[in-house]
Amino acid sequence: MNELEIGDDSYLIIVTRGHAHDQTILRQALGTNAGYIGMIGSRRKRNQVYDNLYREGFSLSEFERVCSPIGLDIGAETPEEIAVNIVAELIKVRAEKNR
Repeated sequence: MNELEIGDDSYLIIVTRGHAHDQTILRQALGTNAGYIGMIGSRRKRNQVYDNLYREGFSLSEFERVCSPIGLDIGAETPEEIAVNIVAELIKVRAEKNR
């Protein structure tokens, strides 16, 4: 992520396969000034990633920057519905920032 310019108007979405990759990317994302950080996955997976990063020295307040599980709670099931669900959350976050 060092090559990317990430500021408070940047939206980072973590959608990888497996806890180890999510953890690696979240570690990097928390080191940015991104205005939005979202991570897909179950609450159990999220908690495991947070626990591991907490043991590395990240604080609970840093995790408050992360929306996880990502997306609005609308009961999405299919990949298409999940994609719409995530985009809906991004639109909601943007709209709230512009108020």
